[in-house]
Amino acid sequence: MSHQRHQQTGPHWRGDHQVVIHEERHSKLVHFPARALDITWGNDTRFWQWVDLKEDKPSTKFPEGAELIQVNWVEVKGTLAADKLSRSTTYEVLYIIKFKDDAFGWHSSHITFQVTSPHGQKSKRTVVLEPYRKDSNKWHEIHGGEFSLTSHTGEVAFSMYGDDSEWWKRGMILGGVIIKPKSA
Repeated sequence: MSHQRHQQTGPHWRGDHQVVIHEERHSKLVHFPARALDITWGNDTRFWQWVDLKEDKPSTKFPEGAELIQVNWVEVKGTLAADKLSRSTTYEVLYIIKFKDDAFGWHSSHITFQVTSPHGQKSKRTVVLEPYRKDSNKWHEIHGGEFSLTSHTGEVAFSMYGDDSEWWKRGMILGGVIIKPKSA
């Protein structure tokens, strides 16, 4: 399904869930382009806009990203069926993000990254992204949590959210999310 045919109604972007899966040393590597994710307010161009990343593709592995224009409430979610991954492997979730020179509002905004495995185990961490913002125009792999699979049933859910601050934020570009086997 092309992005033009992925019809959206309402202010929130509902991901098309089209991911790219690669086999890597008996485990799987999954790329979620930004359009595959659910982004709160992502279908309203006052808050988010789609940007071309073809020049950045060697760094991001994504041809397009979602640029945060301005919001005070950030929420990005995704899910993946467990049967798409290898069992008995520990995976990590990485958000591919960069900040523009004019980014602001990240100094006091706590962003929570959460992963829930199919059997209910949660990995959760909260960070302030200001150190990444200070290193602007560079792509960062921000650790969003990890999980292990014991079966091929159910789904893995992951999210990035920050709604505990009234600070308006801008200037973040989300290339996508990568789920990969955790390095030893």
